[in-house]
Amino acid sequence: MDETLPLKVLYVEDEPDLRERIRIVLEMHFLKVCTAANGREGLEAFCRDQPDVVVSDIMMPVMDGLEMAKRIGETAPQTPIIFSTAFTETGYLLKAIELGVSAYVRKPLDCRELIATIVKAGTPVLQRRELEQSRRAEQESLELHLGDSQAMQQVVRQARRIARTDFSVVIQGETGVGKSHLAWLIHGLSARRHHPFITVTVSSLAETLVESQLFGHVKGAFTGAAGAKKGLFEEAQGGTLFLDDIDCASPSLQAKILHAVEQKWFFPVGGTKPVQVDTRIVVASNRDLLQEARAGRFREDLYYRLADLVIALPPLREREADIEALACGFLNEVSLELQRVPPRISAEALSMLNRQPWPGNVRELKSVMKRAALFAGETLTGEELAGIMTATPASAAADASAAGPAVSRLQSLEELKRGAVVQALAATGGKKMEAARLLEVDYSSFKRMLEKYRL
Repeated sequence: MDETLPLKVLYVEDEPDLRERIRIVLEMHFLKVCTAANGREGLEAFCRDQPDVVVSDIMMPVMDGLEMAKRIGETAPQTPIIFSTAFTETGYLLKAIELGVSAYVRKPLDCRELIATIVKAGTPVLQRRELEQSRRAEQESLELHLGDSQAMQQVVRQARRIARTDFSVVIQGETGVGKSHLAWLIHGLSARRHHPFITVTVSSLAETLVESQLFGHVKGAFTGAAGAKKGLFEEAQGGTLFLDDIDCASPSLQAKILHAVEQKWFFPVGGTKPVQVDTRIVVASNRDLLQEARAGRFREDLYYRLADLVIALPPLREREADIEALACGFLNEVSLELQRVPPRISAEALSMLNRQPWPGNVRELKSVMKRAALFAGETLTGEELAGIMTATPASAAADASAAGPAVSRLQSLEELKRGAVVQALAATGGKKMEAARLLEVDYSSFKRMLEKYRL
């Protein structure tokens, strides 16, 4: 072994010379080694040092290795225990197996065999630790995208609690507040985290294909169906299906979703054989679904079936305490991708960020920070930020900056309209339908605006 493994090893041996020699050898290969002279001292050391692997003799005074292994197993059953012993009577070894001992190494000890046995027993410990660290980093990243204000911490607490269940969840909030991140956080904290997490933006699916996309189809179900295809409900088997923009689902699609959620089975398009599913449903909308249901625009029975818990994400303008942390986090994240030192945010720039209404919420802030990471100097100044956030062409922005804010020319109505379209697209990550909603215009009018302004 060429490098030290990050394992803590407890070595319990009543013979002082052997205990010291083995300790020296083990310290060459493992992060930390603690020792004890008998089972009682071993238990005390185990409670104090929380070792990853225990190596112990069997026959010792005060308390033998079997009794120590039994007590460790009662409190920490996942801890690997290895016996190093010359005492190989069958009865003792069978007792060791009953106690769940991982392995034993015969005395006189071969140090290479002992080290290899510890490595083998400790590898699952390292893998579990790496997985937990990865999961923790992922959760911290997700929580970063949500914010750490009191309101958002309450949201995270709700997410942690609901994640332990199989309840359906409705997430509500304006475009860009982080609904998809919250859905992924719930999945990542749940027992389903090792199974698929599939996102479907209902508004982006063609109405003629949406049912086939969600529920699949059999061969020949419609023109062009050359073969059978699994739907996303089935693809998410065992995991979580996240339905964004659920309010855009047609009445017939809502009926089929209700049946699939309640009965846990459905018929593929054109099929006569039911498909069984075990899929958790999380949905999101930038509208109040209860009001939509009461107005007759959304099925009330589907709402109550989905709304085991409703989590409302407040807009960014209502949680100013999150803006600095989110902006710095995004700036650091993008700067890392660009392999540059993250710019500092000046007090003037931070004040400007806090004054913004952020109609695109967190998504818009991230878009601004991407451009800041690309164009800002060592410090993101207020002047640089103003140039980054303006919707006018670069030349006009430069002219306005040179003239100073007090004498900047007034923009024409058409320029203002074009700027609003550009901002809406930036805030929604280029999603045209969401941008149209943000501007409160119908989609066909929005498409005409895109053509008119050559966007």
